Amino acid sequence: MTKRILFAFLSIGIAISPLTTAKNAFQPTINWNENQHRLVVQAPLNYQGVQQHINWLRQNDFDIAGINWEAGRVEVITNDLGINKLNQYRINYKILNSKKSGQEAGAKIDSRYLDPQKVEAKLKQLSQQFPQFTRLEQIGTSNQGRPIWALLISSTPQKNDLQYFNKPSIVFDGMHHAREIMTSEIVMDVADVVLGMKRTKTPWNQLLESWNIWIVPMLNVDGNNIVWTQDAWWRKNARSDGGKVFGVDINRNYPYKWGSCDGSSGAKSATNYRGDKAGSEPETQALAKLGYMSFPTTSLSYHSYSELVLYPYGCQGALTSESALYQKVGNELAKMLPSDSGRGTYKAGTPWQLLYSVDGDSMGFMHSEFGALSFTFEVNQSFQPDYSVREPTLQKHRKAWSYFIQRATQNLLSLKVVSSARNAPLEATVTIAGVTGNSGEKPFRTNPNGNFFKILDPGLYNVQVQLADGRVKKFQVEMKGQPQGQLVQF
Repeated sequence: MTKRILFAFLSIGIAISPLTTAKNAFQPTINWNENQHRLVVQAPLNYQGVQQHINWLRQNDFDIAGINWEAGRVEVITNDLGINKLNQYRINYKILNSKKSGQEAGAKIDSRYLDPQKVEAKLKQLSQQFPQFTRLEQIGTSNQGRPIWALLISSTPQKNDLQYFNKPSIVFDGMHHAREIMTSEIVMDVADVVLGMKRTKTPWNQLLESWNIWIVPMLNVDGNNIVWTQDAWWRKNARSDGGKVFGVDINRNYPYKWGSCDGSSGAKSATNYRGDKAGSEPETQALAKLGYMSFPTTSLSYHSYSELVLYPYGCQGALTSESALYQKVGNELAKMLPSDSGRGTYKAGTPWQLLYSVDGDSMGFMHSEFGALSFTFEVNQSFQPDYSVREPTLQKHRKAWSYFIQRATQNLLSLKVVSSARNAPLEATVTIAGVTGNSGEKPFRTNPNGNFFKILDPGLYNVQVQLADGRVKKFQVEMKGQPQGQLVQF
């Protein structure tokens, strides 16, 4: 039987008061053999009203697809059980349009968007075209046997070259969630732009020469294949029990705070199912592997949608010890990203401030494991916008990420820890008063060539460097809005 997806507009009145009821036994999660419904919930045009609606929908296990804060609209995806739940509370809705799902899923997406095959071909083409600046690395293999690729862009791309570690690294990743097709476009565009710049002798080219840039355009290759062939709104990966695919939300599967704050689900049928254990999924393992290979100083992860700039942490009330810097940079980035509607700009904040609690996410993992300054961009106002939206989206995000790299470069602390006798690199932990975390984060540490990089705002910082044998060096560093480097000898 052909499945149909209904787009509907719901109007929930505060007077109806379903929003304060307790959660009932109800799982409106999506199965490929069920009708799928996409509905837009209209909330009052204020923060409290929108947040109240989000909380009620989450408590009742609806798949929240995106939020338009300016319009007070929350889009959800549900099945017939979800419709029954909404009808139970006398919620009026109007069908806006409908489309077929199932085997015709890919036909509803513009074929010019990237799919797993196009991503692989493009990365291989760039690697062959720029062998002196790139290294293509298979960082993992999906459940269904597809390679997960990362492209290194660097002046020192050769494997096992310790000179690589003399520069900070940035990781760009896209498509944790399979239906978020614009995210791969943005990340692939980073590679196109950066490698295009390397043909020139401009100062910007020289700036890029001072970074290692990792590109992961499509982390969830299996899930995206499902989007093109079976279900255009599939979110998770392709984890199965040997037969039926139930999928894991890989952005709820990372080890840091996994399953800790009601920011994910333990039910396999849920769209935010976190998996049976932390780090269980090959996609999660692939990005973690890249982290341990690259020692990222910063990371930018792309999702859709809602037009937000998010920073850690995801659990309700949790902030990093670097929250002032995160807030400052997040607001700077948000203000330079106009909304697709032309009214206003992106908003910046933590997931729990702007959306809902999230645990086991990549952003929190990158910050807690590597000390990386990590942001997540929620782009556009739909998962699969018309292809005409692509170029304007790429243009505004080029402006944001290029500004971010420039800002990071101008506020970069670089330490080199060596032995005074042989000038050999040493492994050490680094503590920066007021910056080092106290919420279960790993200690800051040097990379294999004795280097440590940290983005800091102007100010005076007390730094401690400690070797494994207990020897310690303490000193102050003053950041003045320009790069600062220091040699630490033992």
